Amino acid sequence: MSDGIHRKFLETLGWEGQELEEFLPDWINAARFMQLTDGDVRRAVEEWIPAYWNISLAGVRKSVAACIREAADVAKMGRYLQEGKKVLYSTMPSSPVCITANKLAGEGKLHISYPYFVVTSVLGAFFNKDTDELFSGSCMDPHCHHCGMNCMRADSVLSGLIPKPTVTWNWGLQCNESPKTDEMIFSLGNTEWDNVLTTMPHDAPLGDSEADDDERVEYLKEEIRVSQEQVTQHTGIEVREEHLRAAVTEYMGYLRRMERLTDLVMNADPQPLTGNELALMGICMESAFNTGLGYLNDAIDTAITEVEELIRQGKGVLPKGAPKLACHFNPLNVPWIEKTFRDNGVNLTLGRMFPPASFLMRRIDESDIYTSTARMCLSVPNTVSMLDEARMVTEQLQMYTVDGVLYGFFSFDRWIGALEKAMIRVVEEKTSIPHFYLESDFWNSGRYSPEDRFSMIRSICNCLKISGIAVGK
Repeated sequence: MSDGIHRKFLETLGWEGQELEEFLPDWINAARFMQLTDGDVRRAVEEWIPAYWNISLAGVRKSVAACIREAADVAKMGRYLQEGKKVLYSTMPSSPVCITANKLAGEGKLHISYPYFVVTSVLGAFFNKDTDELFSGSCMDPHCHHCGMNCMRADSVLSGLIPKPTVTWNWGLQCNESPKTDEMIFSLGNTEWDNVLTTMPHDAPLGDSEADDDERVEYLKEEIRVSQEQVTQHTGIEVREEHLRAAVTEYMGYLRRMERLTDLVMNADPQPLTGNELALMGICMESAFNTGLGYLNDAIDTAITEVEELIRQGKGVLPKGAPKLACHFNPLNVPWIEKTFRDNGVNLTLGRMFPPASFLMRRIDESDIYTSTARMCLSVPNTVSMLDEARMVTEQLQMYTVDGVLYGFFSFDRWIGALEKAMIRVVEEKTSIPHFYLESDFWNSGRYSPEDRFSMIRSICNCLKISGIAVGK
């Protein structure tokens, strides 16, 4: 590999001087690990990233750079294992505080990673690379509506691209395909696969607030505690309550920054950041970085300062009065979708349907951190029953002024996809905000093209514009 274009790639994202020279070998190693060619990196620098990410803003550049740092760290997991260190993988979505607590307890002897989530996101968002183009062999075909991230997971493990960790902590609260993927890996690979699973049945009565159901919270609390004990059996790293408490404190600091930034963006007209950029900065809401939250926190702090200045100047990504379409989870891995909406005069916004820090803070009891963690898990949409999720989404939509809500990027998902189709009727009735469904794939742009989505996107945009005229907006 020629280091010229890789050097330019890092310079584009803000690296310079000694820091660039020190990181360059790690990035080249990561590029090889993700099977990126010099041509792929050149296209990213010259075409893809400038087209879909506003890197004139330092906060956006730093956010992309934080993800690149984590991808470079993922590429080092094999080296960590060779050095005799323990490696804990986890799957997205998860309870990130539980994973971070293990890293804090390990004090350098244990590394954490969400390799499948990070690699899939980096390849899609910044390089326009579909993982099914690069990895195959597991018999899981995303065109058969399997999760693209789990397809990549099975393919990369069976091919040996991503090394087997000390243990994987799997979370089945929102997705049961992840543990099923592990079963398939074991069956096809015929190798031992140390795995800990945290899950619970989705059998709460419709309409109940699950985070306020003490019996249900106690059940999940014990699930998490027992799972941690099993992880410790594999790693030898004791995780005490003080470690979990420190992880929660660190996580809430990150979420408070995200809440501040989201409030600024959502209440501004014109809108100063795209929904994809908000989603990018919220990438650790349900995952954790081995490189820590420091780089992301700095990116968000920088973005807050820049957004405040953009608001003062009255500048935005679209003119004042442009319709805002809230997303369940902005499709940052397929960024041309957001740009197609923007090119048709509509902002995708909100970034994530995720409870704000000020709400989650009410769930925390420092004297019982495991119970607090369980309540936080049950305060997140998708973890709970349809009507409980509908209540949470309704509350978030009532916090901000939006012209519509967009779903459909998880149409392949047996849990989220099914909930979305039924739930939107409930939320639309409660809020009187029009809801739209655009069938697509959050992980994999290869299944859909701009051409076959364009007419649907244009129709949604025209609906929003006509509605705005009707109400005199």
